[in-house]
Amino acid sequence: MIRIGSAATRPNDASAAVSYRDYWFTIDDYDMPSKRVFSFLMFLFTLVETGGKEGAPVVTIPAP
Repeated sequence: MIRIGSAATRPNDASAAVSYRDYWFTIDDYDMPSKRVFSFLMFLFTLVETGGKEGAPVVTIPAP
């Protein structure tokens, strides 16, 4: 479903790249099926994010 490459140095043609334990794990910029699956997974993670509402504004409606 998704093809992830690894290399000792960071490739220039990566759509996404993560460094972990002295290796770079990447999704190739020209691999459209892998980019599509990765984008879909990121979208799902965004939907299930349950971050707190600490910074949300409070609306106060005065009562007569």
